[in-house]
Amino acid sequence: MRSGIFILLLAGAANAGPNDLQLWRLGHPDSLGCTACNGSPGDVPEPGTPGAQARFHRLSSTLGLAFVPPFQDPAATTGQAGFEVGLSSSQALLRIGADAWPSEVTQAIGAPPGMLLLPAVTVRKGLGGSLELGAGFQWLAYSRMMAFSGQLRWAAVEGLENAPDVALRAWGTRVVGTQDLRLWSLGGDALVSKSFGIAGMMKLQPYGLFGVAMVNAASVSVDFKPGVEDPAQPAADDQVFHAASFYNNRYWRAGAGMRLVTGTLVVAVEGAMAWGSNNIQDGATAAPENFVRLWSFSGRIGAGF
Repeated sequence: MRSGIFILLLAGAANAGPNDLQLWRLGHPDSLGCTACNGSPGDVPEPGTPGAQARFHRLSSTLGLAFVPPFQDPAATTGQAGFEVGLSSSQALLRIGADAWPSEVTQAIGAPPGMLLLPAVTVRKGLGGSLELGAGFQWLAYSRMMAFSGQLRWAAVEGLENAPDVALRAWGTRVVGTQDLRLWSLGGDALVSKSFGIAGMMKLQPYGLFGVAMVNAASVSVDFKPGVEDPAQPAADDQVFHAASFYNNRYWRAGAGMRLVTGTLVVAVEGAMAWGSNNIQDGATAAPENFVRLWSFSGRIGAGF
């Protein structure tokens, strides 16, 4: 009940919209069929905007990495009868140029926020056989952007007294609520953790992870002249950004965290970094590259049963 109220309150805040995106402000990557685009005679084509595709790639890659799900779990599973639910808050340290953050507030001119706040609800359920499923719901504060995530984890080593737990994990995320942007991310990583008992009352569980995150970004047809329209050619000022697909848009990701477990209460903190250089679009080996790096940290409070 409490988590439901929490979701409703933050969902209401999301309707405010200052972090909602207006992709047309990035500029159009290719030539448009018009310049005035209002049906005036003699209207000539408009050349593509320099750097528009690079800005789209940086924006979408940064958002895709910011929405990596904050499961904050150790390598060991909860066991076949185990279940865990938690409320999390992730903070992504945004390092992006003003012209690549086209929100309703900044309009790709004003300074972007220094940090993105992404509250989340996550659950974990053990399946037995050292397998575990997880799911998460996350949203970007002050926007309509939300993400649904899932993970499958296999603990190759767990429960040995004198050895750390080791697991392999695969996860996926779908971002919704963006007007023109289509954004997905996939990843896989290896986790290592160890549980230490303290006074027979609580457990400390330090853990580390290393893996890869892949971001797939595309756009629907964007109206790059929203203030005007040619009734005879309404699509003359519409265009899509070039896609950056999973395999061609890969980033390394590393993180470390600590969990405190006492009774059913679980408290966790985690810090992570993702980085990599990739072409700004598919199918063009000579295309320029963007180097994208994102630091993030998160905290969680939950309950395990």
